[in-house]
Amino acid sequence: MLVCPCGSGNDFLQCCQPIITGDCLPTSCEQLMRSRYTAFTLGDASYLWQTHHSDYRQGDAPQPSTKEDLGQWEKLQIIFSCDFKDGQTGIVEFKAHYREQGQRQILHERSNFKKVNERWFYTDGEFAPKALARNSACPCGSGKKFKQCCNKS
Repeated sequence: MLVCPCGSGNDFLQCCQPIITGDCLPTSCEQLMRSRYTAFTLGDASYLWQTHHSDYRQGDAPQPSTKEDLGQWEKLQIIFSCDFKDGQTGIVEFKAHYREQGQRQILHERSNFKKVNERWFYTDGEFAPKALARNSACPCGSGKKFKQCCNKS
């Protein structure tokens, strides 16, 4: 078994690989986030471009790349994820651990996702986001407190 780089603990062939190859669609924004992270580890810039919502892209389609072009990614840590009540938007907060020029780095982002024609797309994100208070309203729109909804462990 080849463990999937996304951190799920599942077999790559049953986890992110079928999503990246287009054999199936991600069913949640977290699943898309995990497959995008895996694409970074594989150097698959084409998949990253295809899953980035066209209204939010900058520049032209990427040239073919290698794993080295996209960095040395080591670990994905999902802080929380939430598909919103509307069923069309969601957020995933994560930390991605990587090396750049031999130095360990952490990318901390709260990413926004949008579902269009039954497909999830990454739109944009907030770097080093302020932590959501456990007693604040959940951003998914459920009306529950964050700690009783999307922040459940």
